Amino acid sequence: MKKRVPDKFWFPWWPDKWIFGSVRIEFTPAERGMWVDMLSLASKDDGHIRANEDTPYPIGQLAGMLIIPEKELDAAIKKFIKNKKLTKLKSGTLYVTKWEKYQFSERHKRRVEDEIKKVMSAETVMVSKKKDAIVYNSTLNNNKLNNKTYIDEFSQFWNYYNLKVAKKDALKAFKTLRRKGETFDIIMEAAKGYFNHLKNEKVHSNFEKAMMYPATFLRNEKYKDFMGVKYSPPM
Repeated sequence: MKKRVPDKFWFPWWPDKWIFGSVRIEFTPAERGMWVDMLSLASKDDGHIRANEDTPYPIGQLAGMLIIPEKELDAAIKKFIKNKKLTKLKSGTLYVTKWEKYQFSERHKRRVEDEIKKVMSAETVMVSKKKDAIVYNSTLNNNKLNNKTYIDEFSQFWNYYNLKVAKKDALKAFKTLRRKGETFDIIMEAAKGYFNHLKNEKVHSNFEKAMMYPATFLRNEKYKDFMGVKYSPPM
């Protein structure tokens, strides 16, 4: 079977060897470009350039793949073989001579892997921070919207509630209640029930009960005691 390396999307490039090495002296600029193509193909098959394990690329197919004139590519490959950059195997397939020289040493591999891990870790942290920022900003925006809604609702409650005492404390209690999930409709229904309770006390017991402070009414679920209370007019 042809040995492919599907997870190897790149190979090491040594700038000093490329700038000052023998390739620059031995080959023309066009041939150097074709040599990079050879290395790129070889990196996909562990140093081999071939259609299959025992099948070489027809020169026409290879030229078409690399978009190079066939005669020009054929001449360059023969020169690469002559200068011992490529080796032609018995099967007719090509192999990059001393392919291992184009690879990382184990020490280099570990160093690169460590650097990649650091970069990936840093990117993960950045993505996490961005997500946190989005959530935080979204929460801030929601809190701003909720705060405005709560103030508007409280204004309605305050206008309805007959006893106007300790407004700031009442607003604080109202917001706390709403943030815990209680609905505005329930609060208003409870307030109505409370007023019905006070009227019932006055009419039926001849007792004018002092009203609770608004904050007292809203705290400790006191308001729930008056849910559904109806006014019973005297007979």
